[in-house]
Amino acid sequence: MALRPVVVTGLGVICAIGRDPAEFWHRLTTGQGGLTPIQDPAFAVFEARYAGQVPDEWINRQLPESDAALDRTARLALIAARQAVAQAGLTSIDAARFGMILGKCQATPDAAGHYQPMHRTQDVLADRLGLRGPRILVSTACAAGGNAVGLAKDKILTGAADAVLAGGVDPLLFGTYAGFAGLKALSTGPCRPYSHSDGLNLGEGAAFLLLEPLDLALARGAVPLAEVAGYGLSADAYHATAPDPTGRGGTSAMRRALADAGLTTGDVGYVSGHGTGTPANDAMEAKVMRTVFGPRAGQVPTSSIKSFVGHTLGAAGAVEAVAAVLALRDGIAPPTIGFAADAVPGDLDFVPNVARKLPIDTVVSNNYAFGGNNVSLILTTPGPDRAYEELPQREAVITGLGPVSGLGVGIAETTEAILAGRQALGARPSLEGRTFAPRSLWRHMNNLSRMAIAASRLSWEDAGLKLPRKELDDVGLVFATGAGSAESTGGFDDSIAVNPNKPAVLSFSNVVLNATGGAVCQTLGLRGPTTTICNGGASASIALDCALEMIRAGKADVVLVVAADEHVGAVPEGAFVSPYDRDSGSVPGSAAVAFVVEAAEHCAARGGTPYARVLGTSHADGPTWDERPELVIGGGDAEEAASVLAALPGVPLTASAGLTGDCQAATGALNIALAALAIRDGVAPALTGLTTPAAGGLADYLSKPNLPEPPGRALVLSSAPGSVRGAVLLGAV
Repeated sequence: MALRPVVVTGLGVICAIGRDPAEFWHRLTTGQGGLTPIQDPAFAVFEARYAGQVPDEWINRQLPESDAALDRTARLALIAARQAVAQAGLTSIDAARFGMILGKCQATPDAAGHYQPMHRTQDVLADRLGLRGPRILVSTACAAGGNAVGLAKDKILTGAADAVLAGGVDPLLFGTYAGFAGLKALSTGPCRPYSHSDGLNLGEGAAFLLLEPLDLALARGAVPLAEVAGYGLSADAYHATAPDPTGRGGTSAMRRALADAGLTTGDVGYVSGHGTGTPANDAMEAKVMRTVFGPRAGQVPTSSIKSFVGHTLGAAGAVEAVAAVLALRDGIAPPTIGFAADAVPGDLDFVPNVARKLPIDTVVSNNYAFGGNNVSLILTTPGPDRAYEELPQREAVITGLGPVSGLGVGIAETTEAILAGRQALGARPSLEGRTFAPRSLWRHMNNLSRMAIAASRLSWEDAGLKLPRKELDDVGLVFATGAGSAESTGGFDDSIAVNPNKPAVLSFSNVVLNATGGAVCQTLGLRGPTTTICNGGASASIALDCALEMIRAGKADVVLVVAADEHVGAVPEGAFVSPYDRDSGSVPGSAAVAFVVEAAEHCAARGGTPYARVLGTSHADGPTWDERPELVIGGGDAEEAASVLAALPGVPLTASAGLTGDCQAATGALNIALAALAIRDGVAPALTGLTTPAAGGLADYLSKPNLPEPPGRALVLSSAPGSVRGAVLLGAV
């Protein structure tokens, strides 16, 4: 099936070897690296002090005075994003049809040193650039930039957007540097991937690619630079930081990408490798090349531009995708510089030290990450406008629920608590006496991973899924979180404050936000397409959207959506929390919620019993469905109440935050789960404490948990303050 071609029409990059794509490409092709000693005296405590740094003047000279107060992360991203939009010449587009997928590994500290929400950088960009379309913050650590490009393609194929900025950004942060130093992963000089693999160098930067459909690009006179022919995601399900030495995950990602593109290994002219320069990564990549390409492996040029710019973490996949597009354009494979002259010649071609002119029509760009996330992008020389088929519609259903909160563990305990009107504001789930993973793994896990694994197992059991090993390898997972593990982040930061040369490395491995999703994959043995979404309270509904796209594109028949967030501080006593009450306060909470999303035909074939159908999702202009819901479950804020009562008079409104507190992404997931429960069993959370509604009257809100009859349709609303609002519509089967 030939789907709608998606092309790249604009590029933007700023990193250690260039302030724009032209300078970046010139230095790549002439072998001029950018790894230099760090001048910041704070880094003098480390033995290894080489990194890929962006000079301040490169940033300052490209931004107007109005952007001067922005943090370094936002400034780097804004430069690259504006470059991509300018090159594409995209001057007239409906803002609601212009989306952005941003890859990011690190949370950005504000001026006071407190972590901003992960999606804050993206919100700044959307505001400055006037983007009002779908917006996703993907945080699959070092695979995030490439992951973002793949998800952007999906948004165009599903018709959710006409143009998408896809890229990644990360600055050089002291804490992250200390973590890698603690893992003994840093090289004391410029890194030498694939030859003397003695460690990596960190780098900083940002890169964006502007994606749009080929037909629309040609119609407005744009020049396509490359076609995003396909992409593949996978999970190692092996270890928190070390790649699977067999290369199974990387192999799977590349094979899925080639299948998605409808190409074979014989079509590949060049591979842009992950190439960190660490022994584990370089050895694993060599195995992936030999496994995927077989006898032809030594004939496929492969290089690592991290030898020029260092490892830019969440930006790496995007920076390398920009290089891949330019390699296609000019027919040049950039080299791996620093390749040791005394390295033992092997059976693979790593393009040592000097760029190589060669015919290239297809490039594979690979990235691998902590948490076991892998991504492969397939970029090809753009072809002419051609006939295409729309992505087929596939009905999806929710078949298993696994809530884990202070209300209870599992759907039965949660239902009982709702019917009893029991509150557990800010209460942490109790998993005492229960083990949901092998004890050798369980005892080393942080609390967030334990909650997420418990929720995942419970939802899996509730769905009645019993899949053979081969099918498990194709089960997808989308993890949603607002802030990741507060326990691990706090423990790591505390250790850095005491002694940056002795960080808590176990905590560091769990600081990346995708770590919990990786722990779920490792425990359940899931190796299908995997990603992590970090859009605050809207994360779970966006994660469901991504799961639906995986199913619709045929990348998976079963996807596990897991959301988890925690609060580790004291819960204020006597706080009044009643959603939609003008006098209500807020209490942070801890919870994990998982639900199984399945292609309807797959569920029917195995004899499964769904809770509800997924009728639609929206994260741009709000819901536009013709089908009127009979119940609305929301986040609990006054603005939301006013909007719902105006648009849907007579439809009862309720929320779960008054029972558990605000659990960020997990609250959004709990509301989706409770909407599915309401449709099947006629049970929903009641607002028993509501006395002074911020909008409307008491009769507009749900006051009893037993519904007169199960609703045929339920609408779930979620939001991240100052950012994305999401909507999910579920219907009876």
